[in-house]
Formats: sequence, C-alpha cells, structure tokens
Amino acid sequence: MTLYLIRHAQSEFNAVFDPNAPDPMIFDAPLSALGRQQAAEASAKVATLNVSSVIVSPMTRTLQTASLIFGENHPMSVNPIVREQLTNSCDVGSEPSILAAGFPHLDFNHLPDCWWHDGEKDHRGISVEPHEVLQRRADEFVGHVKQNNIRSTAVVSHGNFIHAVTGIHLDNCQIIRLDLESGRHQVI
Repeated sequence: MTLYLIRHAQSEFNAVFDPNAPDPMIFDAPLSALGRQQAAEASAKVATLNVSSVIVSPMTRTLQTASLIFGENHPMSVNPIVREQLTNSCDVGSEPSILAAGFPHLDFNHLPDCWWHDGEKDHRGISVEPHEVLQRRADEFVGHVKQNNIRSTAVVSHGNFIHAVTGIHLDNCQIIRLDLESGRHQVI
C-alpha cells in the first residue's frame, strides 16, 4: 500500500507569511508564480512514480498543484479529509460552486458548502482547528486507505496534514513515499 504524499506548491500566502507579523488574510490562497513553477517541475519527478490515482484536498492551492502535476492523465477525487488544519486565513476554503467554476474537470457535488473546520471564531474571524481534530482526521484517512486497500495513489495535501500522517514536515511541492504496511517512508 504505497501512497505518495505531495505537499502543495508555494501559495500566495506562503510567499508573504511571516509568523511574527499579522495574518495577511489571503483566503483559500492560490499558487504564486514560484508555486506554479514548482508544480511544473514536480510533474517530471511524479512521472517516474507508479501513480494510478490522485486524491486531492479541495483547497485552491492543492487543486492547482494537482492539476499542474497530473493534468487529466489520472483519475482524481476531491476529498476534504486531506485538507489543511485551519490555522490561518489561507486554510478557509471556498464553496463547491466556486471551486467547480475554476476546476470544471473535477467533481465537487459531494462537498457541503462549508467543508473546512467550522467552530468558535478567533479575533480574526477564523475557526482554528485543534490539533487533536487534525490528528483524528489523519488517523481516519489512514484507516480508510488500509480498509479499502488503496494503492499507488498520490495524495496532494498540506504540510500539517502530512505531518499528522507521517511525523515529517515537507517543503512546498516535496513528496514522501509512504508504505502503510511497513510504516516506512522516504522523502523523494
């Protein structure tokens, strides 16, 4: 059961974020110019992997990354369970109708209007997702993959989600090969 976990390419939020400065308030951040270049470069590396299908987070930056890397060459399913932990403005998603207009080749009909974490709002008006909620989602996803014997699948996701699954922090557009049977992983 091999998964290829791919962190999205650099977003406009990533390009300007400073942890010591206020949140730049870029909601559902799209890719930056550098991010589009990173995704194009990653497509050559991914072409050498045995990927039969793609699971992608509904965030704009992951949808753009997956589309640039895979085009329409692989079956692609949108799954909100692999979304990012909501900690900043960039992690607030867009409604399915907006996503469908931007990505007409993908199906968003199964998503509720608010598919990201929704809870008590902080001073920015953002519902920060507790780490234990993220970890439950990551564990649920791994259980789903094992139970359904999912193999040779790329998962285009986010830094905190991938860390919750593997314990490893990836840079933008880095890839980790994860063998769920042995637990071994390797950044490639």
